[in-house]
Amino acid sequence: MDDEILEQLRERYASGNLIVFAGAGVSAAAGMPTWKQLAEKLRDRARRRSADPAVLDEIQQYISSNQLINALSAAKLALGPQDFNWTVDKELDDTGRDVPEVAQAIAALKPKLKAVLTTNIDRFLERAFQGEWRVVDRPTGDVAMDRRFILKLHGTLRAWDTWVFSRDQYDRAIFGSPLLQDAFGALYRTHSILFVGFGLADDNIDQTLARVRALSGGQPPMHFALLPKGVPPFRRKLLEESGIRLIVYENQSGDHAEVAEILLGLEQVAPAPQPPPRLATPAPGARPNAAPPSARPTVVPPANARPTAQRPVRVFFSYASRDEELLSRLEAHMSPLKREGLIAPWHSGKIGAGEDLERAISEQLEAADLVLLLVSASFLASEQGDAQVTRAMERRAAGQAAVVPILLRPCDWETTRFAELQAVPRDKKPVTKWADEDEALLQVVREIRAVVTKLRASLG
Repeated sequence: MDDEILEQLRERYASGNLIVFAGAGVSAAAGMPTWKQLAEKLRDRARRRSADPAVLDEIQQYISSNQLINALSAAKLALGPQDFNWTVDKELDDTGRDVPEVAQAIAALKPKLKAVLTTNIDRFLERAFQGEWRVVDRPTGDVAMDRRFILKLHGTLRAWDTWVFSRDQYDRAIFGSPLLQDAFGALYRTHSILFVGFGLADDNIDQTLARVRALSGGQPPMHFALLPKGVPPFRRKLLEESGIRLIVYENQSGDHAEVAEILLGLEQVAPAPQPPPRLATPAPGARPNAAPPSARPTVVPPANARPTAQRPVRVFFSYASRDEELLSRLEAHMSPLKREGLIAPWHSGKIGAGEDLERAISEQLEAADLVLLLVSASFLASEQGDAQVTRAMERRAAGQAAVVPILLRPCDWETTRFAELQAVPRDKKPVTKWADEDEALLQVVREIRAVVTKLRASLG
């Protein structure tokens, strides 16, 4: 297992921006049929009902090629809605079954988890969360702004009218309205998704990943998938190109028990550092010995001292390449904030040779607490800058980041989507129009310090 990827997943969870997407494997852990097994049961029932052999062959072909949604759709056509719904309800009824450990492990993440999405219609997740989270089987346009909910993308048990068992139904139910499409686009662009309970050849995850890629504008944030050992090289390549970080486990017992352990481990934190050894107090009149290089005196803060934030504020600079010189000068003015441990600044100039440029920018923007827009005509003309502004404003609307426009050069910025924000310098006079540009940058940094102070209070 890649410890670095696992640590990245833990950071996403700690940030409150992680969504778990639970597949059929979560329910299969409790003995429920997988989508493939359900399709096979429906095929067998259609055979017992003397369905046309050609229809049965079609269902089997879909099953064999792992086009499971198509297999279910064909089975529904063969059986008719009433018989299909009755059979599915009977096969997926979780009454009397114990909640699987993996569902309980997902519920254990509720302190910081954003939401849970699932294609399962059984009630294991609702039972695991013990009714504490709202269950949604008909999403609304504000879904991306909400928290602490279980969204059942294919409907829920007993409520047959909520079921979605074909691609066209899925598209109509989830993405049929522009409002819902925008909402899910914001959800996929601004949050990381952890796929749990999906098989290597499951076309359901392929469908979902295709939708994530489309709605994220080709720049999805970092996503993760828990998969058993044995991911083929080409399959791994496809997943990684979709922005998926793979966390591969051994599955030695064959029951995927490691999945619950990994999920529960997301709450673990590094042990607190041990206090340094206390220096012996020399006898009166004696000359004290020099402290060894590794020793550090214990500093006791005053009783009225404010606690420090858990980490510095992550600052992302969004800028045009023409403005690199002004960016460098702004960074110099902000260096005291960095030395004081108040900020951790980042911009694309820090990307090393051989790194994936788009992925690095996307990951850093997703993790940022404060986004600084360095506004100029070149910035407004940049497609990359426009994409970063879109992402930043979405994260701001979701309460995940602060955004501050910094006016570098004269331009028509007051017609932009960030014109509603308080820009700096406050008099709307661009930095390059000041008689002393350093004076302008000093005013900017003072404003940034005030924003950082507020953010640290919320982070702490």
